[in-house]
Amino acid sequence: MTMKIYEALNWASSFLKEHNRDENAGEYLLCRRLGISRTELLINIRESLSLEDQQWYEKKIHEHAAGIPVQYIIGSEWFYGREFKVTPDVLIPRPETEELVQGVLKMADTEFPKGKTLKVCDIGTGSGAIAVSLALENPNLDVYAVDISQKALFVAKENAAKLGANVNFEQGSFLEPFLGKQTFDIIVSNPPYIADEELVGLDSLVKDYEPVLALSGGADGLDCYRKIIRQIPQAVSSKLILAFEIGAEQGKVLSEMAASAFGSQLRSITVQKDINGKDRMVFAVIEKG
Repeated sequence: MTMKIYEALNWASSFLKEHNRDENAGEYLLCRRLGISRTELLINIRESLSLEDQQWYEKKIHEHAAGIPVQYIIGSEWFYGREFKVTPDVLIPRPETEELVQGVLKMADTEFPKGKTLKVCDIGTGSGAIAVSLALENPNLDVYAVDISQKALFVAKENAAKLGANVNFEQGSFLEPFLGKQTFDIIVSNPPYIADEELVGLDSLVKDYEPVLALSGGADGLDCYRKIIRQIPQAVSSKLILAFEIGAEQGKVLSEMAASAFGSQLRSITVQKDINGKDRMVFAVIEKG
């Protein structure tokens, strides 16, 4: 005899709690399996699960208890109002990164003439969440995206195709595929920024399952920013919006790094906090004299 929905939820909650996982994951997984909202789930809470649904549910709860993120179990995550495919080859998009996209869109409107076509590069695109969102939110953005991982690009291209976004994808390290060929008006990146010694302290859901390539920023977490900043002078047209997602303790040092690299060409630089009140974004405007 199969369990009723409320019995399955109670079992999942207790089992996940025992394994120090989020008890609410059970609700999320069951909603996705049944294709219903949380409200619909609660309305039907005394209904019985089919044997097939129950077996699937028990298997997935065990997988999450063992450490696999629910997004990889489901195979997707929502970002900027759209559902993106995710696999263990790409970082799971975070809500904080939506604020980076929002900031770029706002600055594009204020720093450039209305209706002007702007060339954008998303460095380390991963699932393509940033690049695809920018392309769909503002049709005047001509978006390019680069990643060193061929497997990540495969996922990003799938997301762009599924969501109807026109994005130009390139494989390579940082801006290298474009140097001497292409300049940009906007460069945005959420690069790996976790210091090596901090990686070991990450939640096992992150460090054991998300790609290390998308997490590790070297000894001090700043390696990727250094490489991008060094390449930027070769990739600027006349004016550039530079937008980075950063670690919570990196705003000051990154601002100093940009000031040192760009000198008088750095017209402005600001560090902005995320929804949790932590320094999370750096926005700069660079203009050639």
